[in-house]
Amino acid sequence: MKVPLKKPDQKVRKTYSLILILILLSIELVAQPELGVCRQEADPMAEAQLPKALRAWRKKDYREAQRYLEKSVGFDRSYAHGHYLLGELYLKKGELHGVEAMWEQVIRICPDYKADLYYYLGILFLETEREKRGRELLETYITHAERDAALVKEAEDILEEFRVVEQLKAHPIPYDPKPVPGLSTPADEYLGCISPDMQLFFFTRRSRKRNKYNGPASGMRLVEEFSMSQRQQRGFPAGEALPRPFNSQYNEGGPSITASNSELFFTICQPNDTGYLNCDIWYSRRFGSDWSSLRPLPAPINSADSWESQPSVSANGDMLFFASNRKRGYGGTDLYVCHRLENGDWSAPENLGRAINTEGNEKTPFLHSDSRTLYFSSDGHPGMGGFDIFYSRQNEGIWQAPKNIGYPINNESNNVGLFVDLSGKKAYFSTKRKGGRKDYDIFSFDMPAAARPEQVALIRGTVANEAGAPQVDARLELTNLKTKEVQRIGIDELDGSYTAAVRLSTVDEHLLTIKQEGSAFQSRFLSKETISPDEESTVQVDMEVLPLEKNREYRLRDIYFGSNSSELNHSSLAVLQVFRDFLVEHPNVHVEIQGHTDEVGSASANLDLSSRRATKVYEHLIDEGVDPGQMRHRGYGESRPAADNNTEEGKALNRRTVFVITSQ
Repeated sequence: MKVPLKKPDQKVRKTYSLILILILLSIELVAQPELGVCRQEADPMAEAQLPKALRAWRKKDYREAQRYLEKSVGFDRSYAHGHYLLGELYLKKGELHGVEAMWEQVIRICPDYKADLYYYLGILFLETEREKRGRELLETYITHAERDAALVKEAEDILEEFRVVEQLKAHPIPYDPKPVPGLSTPADEYLGCISPDMQLFFFTRRSRKRNKYNGPASGMRLVEEFSMSQRQQRGFPAGEALPRPFNSQYNEGGPSITASNSELFFTICQPNDTGYLNCDIWYSRRFGSDWSSLRPLPAPINSADSWESQPSVSANGDMLFFASNRKRGYGGTDLYVCHRLENGDWSAPENLGRAINTEGNEKTPFLHSDSRTLYFSSDGHPGMGGFDIFYSRQNEGIWQAPKNIGYPINNESNNVGLFVDLSGKKAYFSTKRKGGRKDYDIFSFDMPAAARPEQVALIRGTVANEAGAPQVDARLELTNLKTKEVQRIGIDELDGSYTAAVRLSTVDEHLLTIKQEGSAFQSRFLSKETISPDEESTVQVDMEVLPLEKNREYRLRDIYFGSNSSELNHSSLAVLQVFRDFLVEHPNVHVEIQGHTDEVGSASANLDLSSRRATKVYEHLIDEGVDPGQMRHRGYGESRPAADNNTEEGKALNRRTVFVITSQ
C-alpha cells in the first residue's frame, strides 16, 4: 500500500483523521495493492486464491475479490497476504474494525510484513478511540528499521500531542470563570477588549431590535453594534453603542486601544470588487468625547487579496500585532507585527517567525501592556484540541517558545480571544453560558501566576510650560535604559496630556525626557524603586517645559548620592548619560554644575560635600565625552536654599544638584 502523504493544514492532533481520508483516496487510485514480504509456508489452496483475488481487484470487482480472499484465509488462518488484502478491502468499505482485525493478524504472523503497517494501523486505532494500542503501534513504527522519515515526523507529532494532553490534565490549574457583572446582558457580547487603564471596555453586542423609522409594526431583526462601557464605582455597566462614525456603515469589531485611550484599532470586513469578503484593519482617533472618521491602514498592512484582522496595539502605540492569511506565511493564518516609524507611519509587516507561527493557524493576538508578553490562539502548537491559548515572552528581541496556558482553561473546544488587564491578574474571553441561558457573554477569571505578564504602571501627566499652557509640540521620549530602546510618547493635541506604560521589573529602568528646541533638559528616572503605583497602577508625573535662559537654575532630577558621600548611584549615572547627550547636542550652551545641601551639619562640611558632589558630576560628564570648556563646577553648601529648611520637604528640595546656564 503506497499512500501519497501531504502536510495537513490542520493541527497535528487531527492528522490521523486526515491520513485516514488519504488512505481511502489512495485505494481508489491504486489498481492493485502492493503486497508485503512474509517468509511462511502457506497452505497451497490458500495461495491459489490470491491470483484470482488480484485479477478481480484489477477489474474493480471487489465483491469477487473479497470472496476469494475470504476463501484464502479460510484455508489458512495464518496466511499473511490474505489478511492484508482483506484489510485493504475493509478499509475501502469504511469498516474500520475489520481493518484492525485483519492487519493486527498480519503483524502477529509477520512482524516485518510492512513497516508502514504499524503507522497506518496506529492511526486507525486512534480514529476508533483505542488510544493505548494506537500509541503502542506508532511508538513501534518510530523505531522500526524500515521507517519513513516523513511518517516518523507525523507519528512523533501525534504522540507529542497525547503527551501534552496527559501532562496538562495531570496538572490542572484553578479556573472559575464568571460573566462580567453589568456588562453581560441577555444579548450576545463578544470580541471584547479592556483599555490599558482598565477604564473602558469595548465589545460587540448582538441583539434583536426594531427599526424605529419603520413604525411600530416593523419586524425585529438581529443587529450587531460596536459598543463601549466606561467603568463606574461599582464596575462596568451594560454600556451602549458607540456613536457616529461607528455603527453607521460597516460592522466593526475586534478592537484594541492605546494607553492614552486616543487610538482605537479594529477590524472591518466587506466584499471587494470581486465579491471576496475581505477583512482589513481600520483605526480612529479620539479627541475628548469625539472620534475621527474611520480609516483603513494603508498597504502593505492591508491587502486586497488577503485578510488582516484582530489587531492588538501596544500600550504606548509603537507596535501593532495582527493576524493575516497573506501569502508566504508558515501556515493558514500567521501573526505579524508592525513598528511605528519616526514620522508616525507604520513599518511593513514582519512575520513573528517559527517560534510563534506554525503550519496550522495562529489568531487573536493580544500584547499585554508590558510589551513583552503575547497571548494568542493556535491549532498548530501541541494542545488540548482545536484552538488552544498560548503565551510567549520576548527576551532581548526574540520571542520564546510558546507555553500552553493550561487545562481546563484550554479544553477540547476552540479557545480564542483572550485578553488580560493591566495588573495581569484578570483575564477575559467570550463564550456561551452553560446551563440555562445560551447567549455569548464576556467572562473573567483569575490569571494563573505562571502565565501573568510583568508588572506595569501607567505613567500619566501633562506636558506644559511655566504658565500651565499645554506644550503639544514638545517631544516626549521614554528610554529603556537596559535595552536602549527609545519610544516617542504621544502628547494629546487638546490638553497636553500623555500616558505611557512602564514595566516595573527589577531589571527594567526607564528615563522620561522632554525635548524641544530652545528648552532646557528635563527628565524623570522611573524604576520599581522610584515610583509607587496606586491601586489602579497609575502614577502622576507632570513634565514642565522650561526655556533656556542665562543665569537660570535647572534641577537635575534623580541625581542621588550616598549619605555624606560624593559617589553617584545607579539612577544618577543613567540621568547623567542623557544630560550628556543634551550638552553634546547643544555645544553653544555653557553651564555651571552646582551642588547644594540643607542646613544639617556644619556649614564648612556642607560646603565641602557640595563641592565634591559637583566635581563628581563634572568629571563624569567629561569622561562621557562632554567638552570641558562647556562646563564649570562649584559647590555652594547650604548658602542658597531653595525652600524652608524647617520642614523635611524643604530640606529635600535644598539637597539638590542643578545646572545654571552661563552662556548660550
